[in-house]
Amino acid sequence: FLAESLDVIQDTDWVISLGNAFTKQYALYTPDDEHSALLHRCLGILLQKVNDRAYVREKIDWMYKQANITIPTNRLGLAKAIGLVAASHLDTVLDKLKNILDNIGQSIFQRFLSLFSESFRTEESDDVHAALALMYGYAARYAPSMVIEARIDALVGTNMLSKLLHVRHPTAKQAVITAIDLLGRAVINAAENGAPFPLKRRDQLLDYILTLMGRDESDDFADSSLELLRTQALALNACTTLVSVEPKLTIETRNRVMKATLGFFALPNDPIDVINPLIDNLITLLCAILLTSGEDGRSRAEQLLHILRQIDQYVSSHMDYQRRRGCLAVYEMLVKFRMLCVSGYCALGCRGSCTHSKQIDPAFVSPSREALSLGDRVIMYLPRCADTDSEVRKLSAQILDQLFSISLSLPKPLGSSVGGDIELCYGALSSLEDVIAILRSDSSIDPSEVFNRIVASVCILLTKDELVDTLHGCMPAICNRIKQSAEGAILAVIEFVTKRGAELSEANISRTAQSLLSAAGHVTEKQLRLEVLGAISSLSENTNEKVVFNEVLTAAARDIVTKDISRLRGGWSMQDAFHAFSQHIVLSVLFLEHLISVLNQTRVTKSDPGKGENSILLSETQLADDILQAAIFALTAFFRGGGKVGKRAVEQRYSSVLAALILQFGKCHGLANSGQHEPLRALLTAFQAFCECVGDLEMGKILARDSEQNEKEKWINLIGDLAGCISMKRPKEVENLCKIFTKSLNLQENFQREAAAAALSEFVCYSSGFSSTLEEMVEVLCRHVSDESPTVRCLCLRGLVKIPSVHIYQYTTQVLGVILALLDDLDESVQLTAVSCLLMILETSPKDAVEPILLNLSVRLRNLQISMNVKMRADAFAAFGALSNYGIGAHKDAFLEQNTLKRFAPLMEIEGLLALFDSHRINSDHRSAYEDFVRDFTRQFVQHLSSRVDTFMASTIQALNAPWPIIQANAIYVSSSILSLSDDPNILALYHAQVFGMLVGKMSRSADAVVRARSSLAFSLLLKSTNLISWRAARLDQADSARKGS
Repeated sequence: FLAESLDVIQDTDWVISLGNAFTKQYALYTPDDEHSALLHRCLGILLQKVNDRAYVREKIDWMYKQANITIPTNRLGLAKAIGLVAASHLDTVLDKLKNILDNIGQSIFQRFLSLFSESFRTEESDDVHAALALMYGYAARYAPSMVIEARIDALVGTNMLSKLLHVRHPTAKQAVITAIDLLGRAVINAAENGAPFPLKRRDQLLDYILTLMGRDESDDFADSSLELLRTQALALNACTTLVSVEPKLTIETRNRVMKATLGFFALPNDPIDVINPLIDNLITLLCAILLTSGEDGRSRAEQLLHILRQIDQYVSSHMDYQRRRGCLAVYEMLVKFRMLCVSGYCALGCRGSCTHSKQIDPAFVSPSREALSLGDRVIMYLPRCADTDSEVRKLSAQILDQLFSISLSLPKPLGSSVGGDIELCYGALSSLEDVIAILRSDSSIDPSEVFNRIVASVCILLTKDELVDTLHGCMPAICNRIKQSAEGAILAVIEFVTKRGAELSEANISRTAQSLLSAAGHVTEKQLRLEVLGAISSLSENTNEKVVFNEVLTAAARDIVTKDISRLRGGWSMQDAFHAFSQHIVLSVLFLEHLISVLNQTRVTKSDPGKGENSILLSETQLADDILQAAIFALTAFFRGGGKVGKRAVEQRYSSVLAALILQFGKCHGLANSGQHEPLRALLTAFQAFCECVGDLEMGKILARDSEQNEKEKWINLIGDLAGCISMKRPKEVENLCKIFTKSLNLQENFQREAAAAALSEFVCYSSGFSSTLEEMVEVLCRHVSDESPTVRCLCLRGLVKIPSVHIYQYTTQVLGVILALLDDLDESVQLTAVSCLLMILETSPKDAVEPILLNLSVRLRNLQISMNVKMRADAFAAFGALSNYGIGAHKDAFLEQNTLKRFAPLMEIEGLLALFDSHRINSDHRSAYEDFVRDFTRQFVQHLSSRVDTFMASTIQALNAPWPIIQANAIYVSSSILSLSDDPNILALYHAQVFGMLVGKMSRSADAVVRARSSLAFSLLLKSTNLISWRAARLDQADSARKGS
């Protein structure tokens, strides 16, 4: 009214006189009277109309002197008055303000008081700074639109505001913040009036506000005082004003502002009348940052996601009020973003169309659907729909509604598809909105029913890629400290994989399984962990279970290597997973089969790895070993924790499980020999658990007795004992086991083939009831007698000679052929096995099977009779004797050439020889008895087989060079005995001198007493011989013949 009245008055003198009258009115009011503040404004309006600069300066001075700036009301009235004056007399006002700023605390009285009171100086300074700040602010606020840019540039450009930042009192800080806010609003008003311009030094002003909030990184937001909270609320409002003007925020400034303000979400609830407006201002600020940032739709979507992710910590907080604030902020921002996508935005925050609206090309604004990262957002807000707080549940449902409403209005990614056709999607969105309407009107509705309906709608609305992202990001949601929300996340995952699991690729399944397993590891509450494992089971059941099982074993292997699994809080989650699978009606058998396949896997390695591949191969090998170890742990858990379901699965796969465990014995014993005992202990624990599970107590006793014997022969015998026990206790399983081990002989690893051969060599004894399988077994055993492993060759041979008697005649020729070949094996253990097996097979072999290879067997056995191995020599002689049963007919003479003893005595048809072999001397340990036996034997031999003496002597003389002293001694005595008894001049001429010379050499040079003693005895035997004269005559005849010939 006053301004309009003055506009129509043309008399300047009258206006000045009115101003003087106003001046006199100050005496009528106390400084704290609101009329005093009104008087300031009235005088300011009047001075705005006066052109006399001296008069204006005088009245400004008067007002400032009369104003009590320690009183906020009076200070505000003065500031508004100065602002009104500045609309016409800016230079005069700025000079006055600068003068006030320069003279703060400079009066004699003030300086005197400040010597005694620091608080006085601070308070007085704060009051002046507060007044100055407000005067600067209103000077900008009331400036005309045509000069506003220059006015603000002048105010900001003087950098006077920086001098006002040192105020300490909350009301002073609030005044400075208000002044900066007024600057920003002046820019906004100018834009509304058609004169937009960027606010210079805007980022600097924001820094001023953040400084005045009185917070830095070390502050604790929970300890704010009441006045400080009001200051912060005012500061947030000012920040909103500044970010709403041009230029657009830079990323650095945005991050700085958010870092300084987001912590206010953590403020406690009280005092509610201060906290609630502060939180509202914070949300408004975040919305302003969103609306005024970015250049296009995609960049704004990025801004949205950045801010939402910063708020996530409050959305998932364990404090109810923080979750409410976080969800409210997200909802408000999505509402703003949706309006932005539809019709642009208004700097003042108006929704829909308004006179302020800044219209933007829709094609330019709209981001793509994929830019919203819906999968990531859904798993953040969907679990909140099961929250304990009703307000959070309601807001979360509204958030999802906003997200999908926005997404359905945006362009779809190329090649993507929603869970159904577009009508189905809109139907799901409509169902979601119906749920929200129910939540708003009926708070008594069952939250679980509401949640299920929301999950069903979301399941349809998500595209495949969004579904995958949702599943991948489920771990934090499941680990949330609000149990109901965590359970909601689990239920959502189960629903998603049940309804849409078929859409997931192996890579998607793998990553989802990893997320769920990670969640299971972090969750320590037993019931919640079981629910997570239920989700993993659901994933296995509705997708590719092998991929899930592999991830479980990989995670278990990693834990075994890196953690002490016996001391984990809440127990080892992987063991709980093993139990869950073993107790699952559908998955128990599948998981057991998968574990068996892991145990039976053959490692494939490159024969010639290239440069740089060795380390990769080593790491892959180590990983495979770790997973194998995890599989053994899993089997133990399966056997012990599977209950009735698990036991039924084990019984169904008894043969496969047992075979897999047996095949591991070789490797684990090999590792134990190299100092790695843990794998063997783990395997034995699993094996014992298996025995307990299926009730095979006898087999468990065998394991307890001999299982930790590391020598190869010991564990191979153990496998044989186990096979024998199984054959007796579970004869129906033998055929299946034989089939498995028959195929296992073709595996790559030596230890697998050795274990398979050990089992098969025992099971073959019990194979009489299944001839077709036996035929296959024999074929494989015969084929693997050429295996690279000597142990496999030995075991296969042992198995062949254990063929049941009802079938052995069918395979005798084949088995003898194998033995004949292995008698020449380069490995002594194989030769020894071949000789011992020959002894066994000859007990039942028909003559027509032996006769064709009789001589070949004889030759090879004779070679083995001079072996360094005592057992080899003994068995070779025994086998040679056994062959005597077949040395008749056409092969008799040839066989006799091969030197034998007791077993072939009947073939010589010498009556006295039979009695000699039946005497006690042949088995006596006394040396004299042996000497008498040799004398009598050679007498019979020379008398009845004179034609064979030459051959016998040649073989005996060869034995004089044997490596064993006792053999040399025996050969010396036998050869001397023959010469002393023979009257054949040709024999004497050929061998007497040779034997005589060797005796002399042995007596003088041999290091063995037994050789020297026997040589001495033989020497005397020759000298006493009645054939000595014949020998000399033969030597003279030879000498005469030599002379005549010359």
